[in-house]
Amino acid sequence: MNIKHIIKQSLLSIPYIRRYVDQVQSLRLEVTSKEEQIERLKNLITHSRSPALFNSLDDFSTERLLSHPAIHPLPNTRIGSEEALDNPNRIKVAERLLNAYHQSLGDEKKSNLNRNGEDLWTGILRDELPDLMEAIDKGNAKKLADYLRDFGKSFVWFGGVTTCIDGYNRNLDPKQVSLTYLDKLVCLGESLGILRFENPENGPWGNNLQVNVDQLINDIEQVLNISISPPLNIIHTDGLTTDKGLFHYRHIHGLYSAIRIAKLTNCQGRVCELGGGIGITAMYSRRLGILDYTLLDLPITCLLAGHYLLHSIGLDDVVLYGESNSSGSIKILPYWECVNLKHKNYKLTINQDSLPEIDDNLIQEYLVQIRRITTDFFLSINHECFHPKTVNNFIQKETGYKQLYRHKCWIREGYLEELYRIQAM
Repeated sequence: MNIKHIIKQSLLSIPYIRRYVDQVQSLRLEVTSKEEQIERLKNLITHSRSPALFNSLDDFSTERLLSHPAIHPLPNTRIGSEEALDNPNRIKVAERLLNAYHQSLGDEKKSNLNRNGEDLWTGILRDELPDLMEAIDKGNAKKLADYLRDFGKSFVWFGGVTTCIDGYNRNLDPKQVSLTYLDKLVCLGESLGILRFENPENGPWGNNLQVNVDQLINDIEQVLNISISPPLNIIHTDGLTTDKGLFHYRHIHGLYSAIRIAKLTNCQGRVCELGGGIGITAMYSRRLGILDYTLLDLPITCLLAGHYLLHSIGLDDVVLYGESNSSGSIKILPYWECVNLKHKNYKLTINQDSLPEIDDNLIQEYLVQIRRITTDFFLSINHECFHPKTVNNFIQKETGYKQLYRHKCWIREGYLEELYRIQAM
């Protein structure tokens, strides 16, 4: 008998050594089993929708925002930043903004369409940005101009009024943020027919995110026959770095909405937007040829929109509340002014990302006024997070609206695009 075998058997006859050997063997089997499980999981990830993303739990926060699969290798994208620059007109602009804001607050008390206390946005800004509200309350034009110049330099959890990185992205890794912004630009390219709409059942799938972003932007501009470069240096901007400037996701949202408006109106007639944010849709609509555009929003949002549009469009092409009206301009009015707009004055009215978030009585009044002031279409791009409090359900209770379509929004996951024809009453 082999001497090594004899020694081995002798050692294994010792209880302590036997237990140790059994434990080691058990661990080896367990490790082998774990390695096999890991290989199976790696194989599943490789064949998943977005294999390039599953490196940490944070990646799931990015994956849920994407309309496209993220395959290896991830596109070479990055986030850049541009600060606002000093502008010789900024004090003059701030004075106009303050005049319009304080006049609107005084006139609001006379309106039949009133808020129940301080609105959500003013409350948020008062809590989060007290220096801004102090400058406004005191009517300090220089302090307001200085503040607006630096507005949005740092992360904010709320969106809608900035072009900095905000709460839209849960994973704040710059690579992940830039990927979500690229995804929206790719969606825009698909909506225009520039890129194929990928089919997971057949054909190439997962390739569109690998697009050359600069070529895609050139193709979009060629189709639209305009420059889509965002106006920078007005407010702080974080965005996808391209040869044509930085694209924040809100620029892409606004451009898409402007394209829909232009197509539905054939760039003719007036347009009204309820809840226009800082005015990016209005700005792009103007580039597409829609000159007469009215924004209705909360006084504080009107102030922020006025700042953005006066600097991006021009001092003579934007009319604030209380200023002399002019055709072919962008008009920024407090929301209650909807009851004073001319009957059947607008070819299309649009609301995006806001109607389900306001009081029921205001929704009902808005729908009455939309029907009164609009000749052709009402376009809604909204979520249904607060179901059954949805645009669709509210409109079903109204007369004078005929739904023409209801489908997913091309560029916003979880959003619906609904078009209604305004019917004669």
